[in-house]
Amino acid sequence: MLVSYFKKYMILIIAFIFFIGIIGTRPLIPLMASEMGANAAQIGMIVALYPLLPFFVAIKMGQFVDRIGHKKPIVVSTVVGALAILLPFGVQHIVSLIFSQILAGIAHTVFAVAAQTFASAGKSHKERDNSIMSFSIGVALGSFIGPMLGGVFADNWAYKGAFGILSGVILVSTILSMFIDPAFTSTPNRKQQKISKSLSLLKIKNIRIAFLISIIIILGKEIYTAYFPLLGAQFGLSDSTIGIIISLNAAGGILIRWLVPYLLTKVSRSNIVIGSIVLSGIFFTLLPLSESAVILGVISFIIGLGSGIGQPLSISSTADALPPDRIGEGLGLRLTANRLTQVSAPILFGGIAQVASVYGIFFILGAVTIIGGLKSKIPE
Repeated sequence: MLVSYFKKYMILIIAFIFFIGIIGTRPLIPLMASEMGANAAQIGMIVALYPLLPFFVAIKMGQFVDRIGHKKPIVVSTVVGALAILLPFGVQHIVSLIFSQILAGIAHTVFAVAAQTFASAGKSHKERDNSIMSFSIGVALGSFIGPMLGGVFADNWAYKGAFGILSGVILVSTILSMFIDPAFTSTPNRKQQKISKSLSLLKIKNIRIAFLISIIIILGKEIYTAYFPLLGAQFGLSDSTIGIIISLNAAGGILIRWLVPYLLTKVSRSNIVIGSIVLSGIFFTLLPLSESAVILGVISFIIGLGSGIGQPLSISSTADALPPDRIGEGLGLRLTANRLTQVSAPILFGGIAQVASVYGIFFILGAVTIIGGLKSKIPE
């Protein structure tokens, strides 16, 4: 019974454990860098290395997964991730943090592309939706619990100890990934494709729509994470209250993922996506209108519900529209678009904040999200 349960939820469990370790260190990186004497500009550069380098190589990673299948990349990415997190434990120097972020960002990207391919390839439409939703739940739970555990470990065993423990956690996902059945692989694509050939996938209408959905949701999450703490501070909220409100946003994203398979039996995928994105956009515009922590918590939770639906459905919509032998490549291209958004959005909206204030950011974000949501109709 335990074996059948593990096989059914294998991708959820492996993603959950991997993301506890890899995301659990994210809040600790700037703190540890500061302790080592890095200034604000240096800390920003170190943190930016995590999403920046995978932006340039995600497509090639996807092609690589298509050529050799998903099992080996999953196993190798968990090993590299564990080693990346172990570096600051072994070497107490700013250079170790730099290499740690480079390796961790690459490991995260390879794991994401390979695991999404595992969840997508060789499955029926319904099986694919359920498998991707399981992966998405594992990612969301790991990303929610990881930073909390990282903070607890750091409080008890300092930053060095926290990195050592979280590296060990990732190795558990390595062991479990050994049991992935290699028969569940994508159709081999031995031909090396040029980047321009990969970009030709954007000619497929459903791919463009799926990418638009993903970019809108990533944009909302990045701007919310970056600027809601500043909004809360302007309202006079304490750090702990702001943290709780942000946790409610993450909890909404986790909860709705459990309900998506049920919702898909009642409402069309297109209506779910459009409704969830537009709902998020409306509530983004409501954030600056209330200083009540309770109301802000409710609004943030609802935004989490909205954003939690679209991302896994954009993955499955992307996989549905791709040729069977190019699923990894297409998902790598999607991840490239996501990374570009992660790098550019905070910079763009930082400039907007200089002109329109933090309040104005959420009004503009809400308008952009609503307009994008209305254009996100997925052909059934």
